[in-house]
Amino acid sequence: MSLIKAFQIEVTSATETLKQVFFVEADSEEAAVLALTAHSGLLPDPVFKLQRRLSDSELDLHQIGPGTISQWI
Repeated sequence: MSLIKAFQIEVTSATETLKQVFFVEADSEEAAVLALTAHSGLLPDPVFKLQRRLSDSELDLHQIGPGTISQWI
């Protein structure tokens, strides 16, 4: 089991119909959402929805490391 934790967070907009999905490395769900709030490039009026914790194999697949915030396309 990896020492790194990462979470999948969906970002929608209160004013637009677009959606973004991010993988965020953090110690907790709350810390992941907090880290993402400071990320540039979010939709206007963002609404955050924590979807799930990534598995160890997904950490390797997406090359998630300390401090990672990556957008899934």
